[in-house]
Amino acid sequence: MLKEIPNYDRPREKAIKYGIHSLSNIELLAIILRTGSKSENVIEVAKNLLYSYKNLADINEATLEELTQIKGIGKIKAITLLASIELGLRVLDTKTEIIIYNNPKQVFDAYYPKLNLLKKEYLYAIFLNTKGVLIQDKLITQGTISMSLLDGKDIFKWALKLSSSAIILVHNHPSGDPSPSIADLKATSVFVQQAKLLEILVIDHIIIGNTYYSMKENSKIFKVFST
Repeated sequence: MLKEIPNYDRPREKAIKYGIHSLSNIELLAIILRTGSKSENVIEVAKNLLYSYKNLADINEATLEELTQIKGIGKIKAITLLASIELGLRVLDTKTEIIIYNNPKQVFDAYYPKLNLLKKEYLYAIFLNTKGVLIQDKLITQGTISMSLLDGKDIFKWALKLSSSAIILVHNHPSGDPSPSIADLKATSVFVQQAKLLEILVIDHIIIGNTYYSMKENSKIFKVFST
């Protein structure tokens, strides 16, 4: 049925000549649907689809069953359409804002909502690039209510995999008291020393309770290994 549409007005040919951004919503839908039905060409099927909803956003809420009720759209076309929408949403989800942690208060504000109600200790490693921009964070370990396991081997594995040059550690104290335990201080001291040998900068280890404790600001660990 696409042969009935003049060559200059076909969506694919138009996209090749003028770019994908030149296409209308109906033309974009026609490319996704690929073919029409026995009685209608693909442009007409795309119009049926678009006119069945108020806007493109409403199509995102449609179910497979609802889409197949539209003239010219079977299960294959409906699945293809839903897959295209989902892929587009996932692309948008990857376009995250640039995050730079300049101080422990920023880390506290970012992680307090996810950590303050937990009954166990959770240790996160925040991986940064050479400019201090967030690459990714990883949940490293979760322990009992009184123990957070600082797994240096796992953290360094991720640092190398992500090409990270700097790390911020953050974990919670379910008691609400962010003061470090002796175990926290010892484990952090060993970790910072190991990181220095690998030429990875440990910026801070922040403990979150009702407020926060920055080891860089309040302990001697980072001063000792910065020399």
